[in-house]
Amino acid sequence: MSKEADKRILSLVKPEYLKKIPVFVRDHATGNTCRLIEREHAELYAKFETEQVPEDAENEMRDLVNGIFEERMKKHHML
Repeated sequence: MSKEADKRILSLVKPEYLKKIPVFVRDHATGNTCRLIEREHAELYAKFETEQVPEDAENEMRDLVNGIFEERMKKHHML
């Protein structure tokens, strides 16, 4: 678990998604999403623990993390 990797990953999330998550659960939602990615996509997560993230990994992570947020927000009727 790397706080720096989490920051890099969360910077790829669409701002409108983050704004719709209530402040009192935002840390929980973002932290659990990063833990899910760390568990299920360990190789991709590891690339975000390095200083220089390859562009293809960044694009793949952007699609992945926004897909997760979109799915969860629909589940909670936030989209």
